[in-house]
Amino acid sequence: MKHAKYTVYAAGILILLITGLVYAEKQPVWITNPASLYSEREYLVGVGEGDTSKAAEDRAYGVIARIFKAEVDSRTTELEKYLQTETKGKTEVQRQVAIEEMTKVTSEKVLENVKIAERWQDKTTARYYALAVINRSHAATALRERINSLDAEAKGLLKTAKETIDKFEKIKTLRRAIRALISRDVYNTDLRVVSPAGKGLENSINITDITRELEVFLAKEFNVYVAVAGDNSSTVRKAVIDGLNRDGFSVLRKEAEANMADLLIIGEAALWKADIPDLKWKYVRWCSDFQLIDTKNGKTFGNISRSGKEGHLTLSEAENKAMRVMQKEIAFAISRQAANFIYGEIKPLEETGGGCSREKAAVSEEKKAKDKNITDKKETGNISVTLITQAEALLPDMSAIQYENVGRDIESKSDSRGPIIKVITPEEGKTYAPPLNIELYFITKGLAEIDLSTLKVEYLKFFTIDITERVLPYVNKEGIKISNAKFPSGTHNLKITIGDKKGAITIQKFTAVIK
Repeated sequence: MKHAKYTVYAAGILILLITGLVYAEKQPVWITNPASLYSEREYLVGVGEGDTSKAAEDRAYGVIARIFKAEVDSRTTELEKYLQTETKGKTEVQRQVAIEEMTKVTSEKVLENVKIAERWQDKTTARYYALAVINRSHAATALRERINSLDAEAKGLLKTAKETIDKFEKIKTLRRAIRALISRDVYNTDLRVVSPAGKGLENSINITDITRELEVFLAKEFNVYVAVAGDNSSTVRKAVIDGLNRDGFSVLRKEAEANMADLLIIGEAALWKADIPDLKWKYVRWCSDFQLIDTKNGKTFGNISRSGKEGHLTLSEAENKAMRVMQKEIAFAISRQAANFIYGEIKPLEETGGGCSREKAAVSEEKKAKDKNITDKKETGNISVTLITQAEALLPDMSAIQYENVGRDIESKSDSRGPIIKVITPEEGKTYAPPLNIELYFITKGLAEIDLSTLKVEYLKFFTIDITERVLPYVNKEGIKISNAKFPSGTHNLKITIGDKKGAITIQKFTAVIK
């Protein structure tokens, strides 16, 4: 009897299993053989599986995306070679990021054509399946349109680069042409993936030739001059020049060649013992402030301010360490900003003179902390304003012919109806000890109102350096008043331009002699 009972149970289980198999939904053939529904000649396909419908769809998309990525990865070495020139001053990692961003954009464009064609859930396992497909013909049409557009863009840029006499414009357009051609190459790689024949579009422009043209132009036609003042100036200058040379820039070595520069890099560096109580370690502070100037218009387009302190068991080792860190940081920052500007990727300026100002303030606080006779009361009215840097003062002066030209320019452009510029200090022929208080007034003629938008203040060296931005915080319609203006020792010639609302312009030159 007991045996018969077990037999009945077994028979029941067997019936349930047979019933389940009969009523279980049959797995679609596309899961294991997508080509049975979507031929490989017409479609790219990807099957995904997951715990949810979305997970299955995402994995199906991912299968197709990996097909494109595999092809693009095979082009990475050549893309890196092209990007080596057009991302000067940046690291290997940043070049790789640039490649990944470009391939991501192009592949995403192609993947816009991907559709989820089939979905299915296995009721037994509760697993979801999805089939993603991309129509080769539709994707190929979109890619060809984009490639043709990039070809036209590159040809237009190369034509502009060939015709322009502006060096900065030539570099920027060549660089943009290279980027367009790199994008074209990636799109063409995608086209070879979707094309049944595995073919892309022929390119009439050799990207290697354009890359080489840019490299040669930077090395032979575009000149950079570096001037450094302060502690270990020759060592710091060499570090900056070496960094620029590594990035393909041609740097003029002799002061007599400075007037040939297209890009001027000037700055100062300081290194001194830090008075920090420590029984074991010795510390050295360092700071640097650099400007990057476009000699074509005298405009400062980049400020590099860095500072810090380094410690070691001995003072000499601390100095060596501080020097190494300072050189590395300065050289990298300058190369990067120079590249950003030259290639048209201008970044916001840092505050001029920030590095050394912060460090000197820190030194002051250290001294206050040690000196018990000094109270914590803050002093006012003693903040110095840097109008001319030590490095700017070291630049070659204008030639006699250039000064004559400035005089003629002032005479020809000044309007007798324009405002009067009355300089109180500095007085002509007088020598001053630094810092210098600057005071001058704008006196209008008639009822015309001063137009501050016309103000321009320039420092006259072998080319004019526009220092208007440094002066603006101390300007109003009555004139300019600056207390404690910092000037290096020497004779400094400046030119100021101001106009009124009626359009009359006055230009005047004045000199500050600092002992």
